[in-house]
Amino acid sequence: MKRILRISCILTVLLLSVSFIGQAYGWGWSHGSYGSTYPNSGLNGSWGAYWGHLDLKGMFQPAKPSTPTTPTPTPNVPEPVHPEPSQPVQPQPSQPLQPLPNRVPKPSSSLSSNEKELIDLVNKERVAAGLHPLEVDMTLVQLAKDKSHEMAVTSDVSHYSRWKFHANLDAAGVSYRQAGENIARATSISRVHNGLMNSSGHRANIMASSYTHIGVGVVKYGTSYYATQIFIAR
Repeated sequence: MKRILRISCILTVLLLSVSFIGQAYGWGWSHGSYGSTYPNSGLNGSWGAYWGHLDLKGMFQPAKPSTPTTPTPTPNVPEPVHPEPSQPVQPQPSQPLQPLPNRVPKPSSSLSSNEKELIDLVNKERVAAGLHPLEVDMTLVQLAKDKSHEMAVTSDVSHYSRWKFHANLDAAGVSYRQAGENIARATSISRVHNGLMNSSGHRANIMASSYTHIGVGVVKYGTSYYATQIFIAR
């Protein structure tokens, strides 16, 4: 009887030990208190992680000596290069292309045949209308030559302002009571004259009874004749 009781006590102790181990393992998986730290465990953060990595077989076997691991060297990673921000390029305003000036030689100071022809056509119109012919003024001729040369160089047939026109006369020492100017471009002297006579404003200068003197400048460039007529009354 005593022997039976002794066996029964031993079995009871063994059953209680096995029951305790199973509960601990299961509790480790199913519960956890986050934020706990276990020194030397290699785990940091929660009970669940700590208990879940236990090996029950290892509890009944002698621990094997741990093999030291050689740390893997960290490769040298170059520091990222941050380029300096480039300065924005300010767009430069485009400059309008200027036409190259024509290479036109300066006219001679003497009265050319083309200039004489145009003066004769003017006086022929005046005489036919009962008006006195205009006298040639060489100072006016020179001013007219300069204007025609400028028009040939720039290919721009346009008048000076009235202020500049009178300033040029004054600078040249021309005395006058009244003054006017005609300018034209055509492919012949006869076309220059006919074009001026067919324009009321230009015709009025040619046929003005008050004018007494004339200066004409003609410059030929290419197939064009650039002509200037300056009229004054003294």
